[in-house]
Amino acid sequence: MQDAIIQLKILGQMPDSLTDNPAEYLVGKYEELLAKIKTPLTEEEVEVLISIFPDSTMYEVEWALLHLVETYCEIELITKYRKLISKCPSEEWRDTMKTRLNNWEKKNRKHIRI
Repeated sequence: MQDAIIQLKILGQMPDSLTDNPAEYLVGKYEELLAKIKTPLTEEEVEVLISIFPDSTMYEVEWALLHLVETYCEIELITKYRKLISKCPSEEWRDTMKTRLNNWEKKNRKHIRI
């Protein structure tokens, strides 16, 4: 597992900027660690990243997290990815990821074998 992901796991779920008012240095730490992550990601790495989504928002840092997580979505991994999404602690982000996956599936339907 990548060191940056291990450090994110230790930091835990991102605090929510609407309710927790995280310190600037903490927001910067999440940004810094997310920027160090290299793709492709393993299933274990994606599971850790999904577990750190904030309840709602953390000064837009969660979008970098989402884009990293979505790099895991490939046709042959859809079932695994859908199971990983279900582990997201944030209902808002879980629903966002499900919607985005459903839209991706519709767009790529001709390439997907069921």
